[in-house]
Amino acid sequence: MSENTILPYTGQEYYELNIQGFKRRLPMVQVSEDTWIAYFDSLGDREFIAHCANILSEYLKDTDVLITAESKGIALVHEVSLKLGHPYYIVCRKEVKPFMKDPIVVKFKPITSRHELVLCIDGRYKEKISGKRVGIVDDIVSTGETIRAMKKIVEEAGGKVTKIAAILVEGEYRTDVYHLGILPLFKKK
Repeated sequence: MSENTILPYTGQEYYELNIQGFKRRLPMVQVSEDTWIAYFDSLGDREFIAHCANILSEYLKDTDVLITAESKGIALVHEVSLKLGHPYYIVCRKEVKPFMKDPIVVKFKPITSRHELVLCIDGRYKEKISGKRVGIVDDIVSTGETIRAMKKIVEEAGGKVTKIAAILVEGEYRTDVYHLGILPLFKKK
């Protein structure tokens, strides 16, 4: 992790996020004895999502289909796919549903979870991914485990991930994800 992605925590209640002139105040949340994060939740913030989707859609314009994980990425992927004129997008679910036929299931364990988790898609979506250039879209990438699980789903469905994009990455700069900003971690000195 580079130095500029860790900032001192001095009791501040908020962190001001600025995405190309569009600002939001994020509440500070303690996640361990000496570490705080700026809590980012884009759900319901239509204006912010539309702003970010305008920027991300330019990067994702040469994809055939987009994929995200439920639930916070859904509003973003919807807006981006609308701007790109894509007729559909794929949402990876967090559990196998009874209506799914031959689901593609990937197990993964993010660092933020005590238990192994599941991402899956209905096997009927395979035809919408197979042979396609797929863009992975998410609101925020922390450890990258969800991105890796989605990539594996795309590969198992016969598609090729050509772009990965997020509004933010957390904690450190990433070269594998096109992003609009970095959420620093905050440490008490």
